[in-house]
Amino acid sequence: MAKLTFDNLSEDVKALIVDKILRPTDLKNLCLVNKQLHSLAIKPLYRHVSLDLGSAKDTRLSAFLSPHNAGLKHIRQLRLHLAKVRDSCNQKQHAGFATRLLLDFLPMDILEEFRWDTSNWCPWEPFSADNLLLLYQKQRRIKRLEVMNLDRDVLPALKKSAQIQETLFSCAKTLALYPENRQMLDLSQHFVERTAEALEELVLHAEFLCPEQRENSMPLPPGQAIETRELDDTATGPGLLTRTVFSHMMPFETCTPFKNLTSLRLHFVSLRHCPDTWCRFIGFTLIQDLRLYHCSGADSLFGQLCKASHLPKRLRSLDLHHKDNDENEALIALDGFLCLVSGIQELIINVKQVKTLPAAAGIARHGKTLQMLSVHASTESPSAHVTPPEGDAEELIWETEELEKICKACTQLEQLSCAWPLSSLIRTPNEQWKAYENAILSNLQDLVTLHITTFPNNKPSTQLLPKVIYEQLLQCLATRLFDMAVGGSTQSSDATSTTSSTTGDDAQGSNPPATPPDGSALAATAILPNRSKKLRLIAFGISDKIYEREDSKNQLLYLRSTSLSAFGEERVHAAPIGWCLRQYVEPRSDVLDVVLHRDTKGPWKYGSEALGLSWGEGVDDE
Repeated sequence: MAKLTFDNLSEDVKALIVDKILRPTDLKNLCLVNKQLHSLAIKPLYRHVSLDLGSAKDTRLSAFLSPHNAGLKHIRQLRLHLAKVRDSCNQKQHAGFATRLLLDFLPMDILEEFRWDTSNWCPWEPFSADNLLLLYQKQRRIKRLEVMNLDRDVLPALKKSAQIQETLFSCAKTLALYPENRQMLDLSQHFVERTAEALEELVLHAEFLCPEQRENSMPLPPGQAIETRELDDTATGPGLLTRTVFSHMMPFETCTPFKNLTSLRLHFVSLRHCPDTWCRFIGFTLIQDLRLYHCSGADSLFGQLCKASHLPKRLRSLDLHHKDNDENEALIALDGFLCLVSGIQELIINVKQVKTLPAAAGIARHGKTLQMLSVHASTESPSAHVTPPEGDAEELIWETEELEKICKACTQLEQLSCAWPLSSLIRTPNEQWKAYENAILSNLQDLVTLHITTFPNNKPSTQLLPKVIYEQLLQCLATRLFDMAVGGSTQSSDATSTTSSTTGDDAQGSNPPATPPDGSALAATAILPNRSKKLRLIAFGISDKIYEREDSKNQLLYLRSTSLSAFGEERVHAAPIGWCLRQYVEPRSDVLDVVLHRDTKGPWKYGSEALGLSWGEGVDDE
């Protein structure tokens, strides 16, 4: 029997293999191999397209939109970003023209999602209403609709167009609302009413800023400013937000909740009086993904969800970002809710102004299903969370017993993000740090990504280290963790090595590093019985970037790799990797995409201090 090769496989099998390739550069190179692989790789390559508009590179759009481009018909998601240029004069006008050109020449009815970058451009900056109408006329199969601020009121034109009214809402499953004024509230109501029957996911961002706080938005006309007390629900009735966006469902006491809604994400929405509003028109028993970002009165919602009439039956994801009050009512309500609901797979908790972390019992209850866990809490809520290199970390950490309880219960956990106790890079790790190592690496056999949000320091030294030296020491610590995970010694490998390619999940297998020929044994602790052999990625610090195509300066990531020593022995090695690249190398790292709204400054020298130009350079205790 002839040896089976890739060329002998059927086209269907080859397509399945190509779908596993994530990196766009690899897909591009695959398109150049032969005609068959070109037809297979071009689909995933063009499925998600991101473009920077408003620069001199806009001239390349003519080649991109050429009829000879075989990938245009495979575009399903199109994201536009405002390019970073030195001279931004008339840049927005140029970007608007490029957007118009793009929408004119794209094939009809191919897009399922059309979005703008949320950090530099829409939905917080007015978008051209004419371009939006052109999009709705030519792309009639969009599954995700967004309502954001426009340069003029577009609702009359939408209602007047019979074609748009007939085709726009037929395929929509997701609705994202970003209202900023009364006109956008009315437009949101129209979209909610037309998509109510088939709506599966609802996103509502209700951060109404006063004109003085608006950096990118146009000034509001006289009388358009909305105060918080008018916007939020009260004890006497619904607020402007709910009674406008969901006006077609009033009175809420007799309305029928959304039939197919399974995902709900709320930003800056007051939930203090949710029993009379949100709990009436949202069927929380059907909700599978619940995400709350900075919603005041979240404790009231969790209190209602603890009731049998509102308790979610198949909750899959819970994401909470909240600033608690002095009594920690939201944290108490959350602990009670976690003890009642079951089956959570992704749990993200980021709370501020609390005295303790969420109870371990509520998290351990979901041990059989939990795959991603991110828990962070702090006693204070400063505008910028800075971890001082010379002081204790502000972020709360678990007691060793609580962490062990969680790790022993959550055996299916693949991604973990939490704060670790302080430790020194120039000293042997302290007992509390070792207890964290043993609790996590000896119980979580399926762990792939470990995110440690607190940086180790370099005490007892009184001077900060240059970043290059600090990164080398941190790399040794990451190598030590990888070595423990795969079953080697707790002592890092020899620094004299040559890095090779990255390994798979079971690199090194169960074989520990070989003993050097001189007979000297490596000092090691006991090998962990149930070690995390699948551990591939370790991250330190918190990313300061929300823009997903930029690497953070305050976060250091290491990928498990192998290296060769001077004797030719293969050892575990921690290879530095960028935040953007890691999503293609290890896709099971979604926990690093969570925005924690904290700015953790690394404990190394910055600016002129890193070059040895600061006063007192070289003065040290050691």
